[in-house]
Amino acid sequence: MSYYQQDLSLQNIQNYNNYTNYNVYSNNNNNNNNNNNNNYNNHSHSHHSNSPSKRVRREVRFGDYTLGQTIGSGEFGKVKLGWKRNSTNCPQVAIKLIKKDSIPTGSERESKVHREINALSKLNHPNIVNLVEVLQNDKYIGIVLEYAPNGELFEYILNKRYLKDNEACILFSQLISGVDYMHSKGIVHRDLKLENILLDNKKNIIITDFGFVNSFTPDTESELMKTSCGSPCYAAPELVLNNTAYNARKADIWSCGVILFAMLCGYLPFDDDEENVNSENIKRLYWYISTTKLIFPDYVNPSP
Repeated sequence: MSYYQQDLSLQNIQNYNNYTNYNVYSNNNNNNNNNNNNNYNNHSHSHHSNSPSKRVRREVRFGDYTLGQTIGSGEFGKVKLGWKRNSTNCPQVAIKLIKKDSIPTGSERESKVHREINALSKLNHPNIVNLVEVLQNDKYIGIVLEYAPNGELFEYILNKRYLKDNEACILFSQLISGVDYMHSKGIVHRDLKLENILLDNKKNIIITDFGFVNSFTPDTESELMKTSCGSPCYAAPELVLNNTAYNARKADIWSCGVILFAMLCGYLPFDDDEENVNSENIKRLYWYISTTKLIFPDYVNPSP
């Protein structure tokens, strides 16, 4: 498989109940002194007319935060860049905006959002995204998170084709440190993949997107999960091949192994089935994973 093919294959797979109440509102204040630092969403545009003037994009606020560009999207809505306008030492944040009408009271979708917030509130680790606060108004719940400016590990690997052994070792050790920590807190991620791993300003690993998170009590039946979730190419085969409960901690570790392979090789493992080119047949994908020997390319060092 050529480097070009490898890059293409990787690219194709891609209980807080008392929230703080805030309003989302627009501010059309054109005072230049107040807008100097709002480059993300206040841009002046000149236009021709009999009376030259400047048009300023309105400022959108959520609580104390100014909202900037969209930096992501998910099941429940968009993720916006945000910052506190009148604060000189407040870093940029990522604000996950969830429409309340998309999570009806008592629904599984509402429970899913609560599980995510509850899990994040219990975690404090340098390689896990930090929950800053949770806000809400009549229409939205806003999950305010640490912002990782260097983007997804997915894009980072694509740009470099694959990672050198020493860099992969450093990043993988950070990933395992974060996963081991959350497991020690009785929390499983269940959707570990390159797109859910971000890089901070120093290019350290930040595990994010806890949308499929769940909790367990070690060494009890509650550790076994019945709901299959996550991305097929990163999920352990037992999630699909067996109709029984599975150990979610072990499934997380399997996903970490897939991520390590992608770091070193520049493409995902088991993606060379000619009968299932885009891994669209999930059953066949897991059959192929279970019956095929994993082969590493020549440029991967076999020694530790």
